[in-house]
Amino acid sequence: MSGVFEETGTMDAKGGQAPAEARPGSLVVMYAEQHERLAPAYTGDPLVLGRDPPRGGCVIPGNAASRLHAKVHRTGDGWTLTDLGSRNGTLHNGVYVSEVRLEHGDELRVGNAMFRFVEEPPDEYLAFRLDGEGTPTTGPAARVLGGAQMDRVRRDLSRIAPTALSVLVLGETGTGKEVISSALHAASGRRGDLVAVNCAAIPTNLLESELCGHVRGAFTGADRDRVGFVKQANGGTLLLDEIGDMPLDAQAKVLRLLETREVVPVGSTRAEKVDVRLLCATHRDLRTLVARGTFRGDLYARINGHAITLPPLRDRKEDVFLLARHFLAGEGRPALRLSLGFMVAALHYDWPFNVRELRAAVQRAIALADGDELTELLLPDEVREQFQEYGARLGEGGQLPSLIPAPDRPPGALAPREAPTRDELVALLRAHAGSVAGIARALARDRVQIRRWLKHHELTPDDYRSGE
Repeated sequence: MSGVFEETGTMDAKGGQAPAEARPGSLVVMYAEQHERLAPAYTGDPLVLGRDPPRGGCVIPGNAASRLHAKVHRTGDGWTLTDLGSRNGTLHNGVYVSEVRLEHGDELRVGNAMFRFVEEPPDEYLAFRLDGEGTPTTGPAARVLGGAQMDRVRRDLSRIAPTALSVLVLGETGTGKEVISSALHAASGRRGDLVAVNCAAIPTNLLESELCGHVRGAFTGADRDRVGFVKQANGGTLLLDEIGDMPLDAQAKVLRLLETREVVPVGSTRAEKVDVRLLCATHRDLRTLVARGTFRGDLYARINGHAITLPPLRDRKEDVFLLARHFLAGEGRPALRLSLGFMVAALHYDWPFNVRELRAAVQRAIALADGDELTELLLPDEVREQFQEYGARLGEGGQLPSLIPAPDRPPGALAPREAPTRDELVALLRAHAGSVAGIARALARDRVQIRRWLKHHELTPDDYRSGE
């Protein structure tokens, strides 16, 4: 690994330690046409990118990058991206820039290489390449695909799986909570089954019967005894998916199960002992639900023996290429190629429904493909619509042309290195009735960047939809 560190340079160009007040900064490779020739991550002050940078820089193969294309350098306690007069320009979150202050999670394109800026040292990222090298290939951990961020989840999983602790798996819709739960069960060593219950899909009046079972004659239609989900999971693991949607009266029964380790089937008076490891999953903020009185605080304390939080796909886009290749293999089409345009469009999109949405997009592209390559034209409408705002437009035949100079900014647009204040964003939200697209047009910035600013200032467009 020492050779990689030599290639990536050091945090201080003079060989000393970085100032204590300075935040670390690294560029993580999200995609490049010849990605096997790049290290997984780069750092340096300055870090020069191009076809032929000085020693310690990032060498970007191909003619799309200038010899000295751009640099990332420390300014005060932060970092700045500066274009070095490149022929094809430098893009920051899909917009051409000459110089811009970098924020954690910003996306850069230099030539045909795309990076994500992180305020972290590169160490963990260096262990994982875009082709999956460094990712486990055997055992339960192999089910958890991804690089450095998912490796933190894998390490957490391996530590907690053999214990008897209840585990709360948190994450947005489509982030892979079911996959993590399956891996937890597989690594637990428990001999029983993993039984998953979708709490949001079972009517409230049937939930007790579904969980605890019932005896014949317990209610109209109960013509035979039925073993509930809890007994089915005896000796194994019970996953209560979307537990944040469970009604309060059902929550009381789950709390009793956890306290007594017994179930009483509906219509019976006899308690039955069970040995169940409980996993719970939700996309909701349970602390907020507890504060509102819609989720029991005592139940939350019981199920939160240990929490595993899954990052959204927009915060780990260096995994998009690996995941897309995995889905291709899963569909029996591993030989299909992902074009540069496909990858640029996929990386520019924020995937609000996360890995599940990416998988559906790849499956759709496979179904529509005529040849041996998937292009951006095969992506869903919402992905291509957002791509229309990208600095480089599609050329004939769906290919990305050489990058072109940035167009003239409309009146009122921001200069490349400016960012609006919170008060300015609030005024824009009110003026445009919460429309992110309207604000983007007014500022001549990409919607992705607008959403990042809103998130940074904890502003929610929905709060302004009425224009109030």
